[in-house]
Amino acid sequence: MIQDSIKSWVFPLRLLAALILGVLWPLAFAPFNAWFLAIILLFALFWLATTAERPRRAAALGYAFGFGAFCSGVSWISITLHNFAHMDWLLAGGAVALLAAYCAIYPALALWLAIRFFRGNARLVALPVLWIFAEWCRARFFTGFPWLATGYTQTHVFLGGFSAWLGQYGVGLATAGFATILLWMLRESSSRRALLGGVSALLVLSGLALAAGSVSFTHPVGHKLRVSLVQGNIPITEKWNTAAISEILHHYVQLILQTPKNSQLVVLPETAFPIFQTEIPQLISQLQEWSARNHKILIIGIPELADGKYYNAAMEIDGNAPLRWYQKEHLVPFGEYIPLPHLLGPLVHHFLPGLGSFSFGHGPYVLPVDGQKAGMTICYEESFSRDVRKGVREGATFLLNISDYAWYGRSIAAAQSMQMAAMQSRQEQKPDVRDTNTGITTLISPQGEIRIQLPQFVVGTLNGSVQPMAGETPYGRWGSLPYLLLSALLMLLAIGVTRRQSSSRQ
Repeated sequence: MIQDSIKSWVFPLRLLAALILGVLWPLAFAPFNAWFLAIILLFALFWLATTAERPRRAAALGYAFGFGAFCSGVSWISITLHNFAHMDWLLAGGAVALLAAYCAIYPALALWLAIRFFRGNARLVALPVLWIFAEWCRARFFTGFPWLATGYTQTHVFLGGFSAWLGQYGVGLATAGFATILLWMLRESSSRRALLGGVSALLVLSGLALAAGSVSFTHPVGHKLRVSLVQGNIPITEKWNTAAISEILHHYVQLILQTPKNSQLVVLPETAFPIFQTEIPQLISQLQEWSARNHKILIIGIPELADGKYYNAAMEIDGNAPLRWYQKEHLVPFGEYIPLPHLLGPLVHHFLPGLGSFSFGHGPYVLPVDGQKAGMTICYEESFSRDVRKGVREGATFLLNISDYAWYGRSIAAAQSMQMAAMQSRQEQKPDVRDTNTGITTLISPQGEIRIQLPQFVVGTLNGSVQPMAGETPYGRWGSLPYLLLSALLMLLAIGVTRRQSSSRQ
């Protein structure tokens, strides 16, 4: 009776443990940067899953982990919903829980497949492949949501060396592989030979990562570009207040005029000018004259009205040359556009009237800057490697992102985003210029290192220089294809081992 009672509590306790592991998962990411936790937490979760034996129970463990991870890791979404959609905290928290409930499906499915179709050591080969492939799918289905992907935890450490070769999903595969090697060593702890083999495998994996990270695929081209990044620190409550527009425009114009004389590129953040360009022709004409007189290029975040459509855009002013535009292509669901507008539009507009009215941009993905090419993204897009890569494929020699994280208050959202941006730089081996309204405004090296940044929530201008880089990394050239091919080879290995084990049992 006592043993039966104990057994009835074992799995609920395992579920609780998986949930706690998930809640801790964001600590492996910025701003906490406990990168080693990613390996430890995956090791613990994979141990729970492989000892559960039943596929449904493994899936439940994966779901508990995912639900806890996303509830804690993207809880900052509730700040926007509460402050600007006027939801009470309970309802805003419920919306975050719904998102977490969706995202948790992917780790649940990964663990279910691993336990259902693989056995023994083959299961340990399949686990990291399925785990990261589930993240790859999550970043693509239903426009994608790449937050809290395993590879980003290793942005600034040795396993990140694989990024230029395999992208962040390849880095994630190495990270999850590290965890499964440790798990295999635990399972074979009675065998000295297995322990030595495991240590050797970890050393080889680490050595390969360090060697991979030392290879340069890009090279300097042209002279360093002197940039000034304007951080306006305009509260969202003021930014979209029509009565404050004149004051906001004056604020930014004064900051532009105060930039150093030797700056070649002056950048303003996403929707810094919260008004259509058609409504301020005189100001734009004056900025063109200033640009021509001072030999400076301006890139300004401003909504564009063209052909009866609205775009979240960046406008380039290069003297008296015709205006050039980058139109944001990857829009935020429910913020910049509404999926199934006839069904969901009335509900969204009840909370946020006027939102969801932007149209999808359609390239080009670079803007010319003093003989170089800036690979453009706006806000959310920089979180998607495939979006950043579009500019690189068009010849970008540096990356440029404009954003506004004022929506998320004093949360961890901006730090998470900056870490993802640093991974994009490391994947492409291109410097990244990031200008935001409230921070984090920064310059990132081609190795993903944060060179210089402004404090958050201050008005200021970050002055510095970047060295444009020509050439392509393997990831920049082929995207996720090398990672997917490696994953396919590992899956074939796992399938072969499983079949061999099944044949030997018969």
